[in-house]
Amino acid sequence: MDAAGSGSAFMTASRRMVVLLRLTVGLLALQFLLGIWVALFGKFPDTHDLMTALAYSGDPVLTAHYALAFVLLLLAILLAYVSFAKGEPKRLRVLTLAGLLSVLVALEAGVQFVLSGFANNDWSFVMAVGFIASMAFYGLAQAVAIAPDRNGFTPV
Repeated sequence: MDAAGSGSAFMTASRRMVVLLRLTVGLLALQFLLGIWVALFGKFPDTHDLMTALAYSGDPVLTAHYALAFVLLLLAILLAYVSFAKGEPKRLRVLTLAGLLSVLVALEAGVQFVLSGFANNDWSFVMAVGFIASMAFYGLAQAVAIAPDRNGFTPV
């Protein structure tokens, strides 16, 4: 029997997991759009200090990008927690942990980019790679989560 006690090794994800994954993928897409807008048209503060940069209100899109990064971190932590607490299939646990790691990489790269005075494009590139990886892991997790089990049951 699997962790949920259903006896099926191909148990699908809970509805809660599917909803959280869909929300995360949608917000990651929004984060991408905000990040591209900031990269092309954004106004960066003249600072190397993280707190000063976070308090900067000269560009509302940059502020939204910061705020959404925090929301995505919370969602990534929640997804990893739910995948273990609710006895989700092992493949979903692995994908949510990989997604969390990718979000952490993107977030750390973003912090380093800010600390570079918004000048080190290497960190900007690593941030983008972290985003792509997180989108891939959460997109794949969503596909796995809605796949029907052996009995044809789909959670949505």
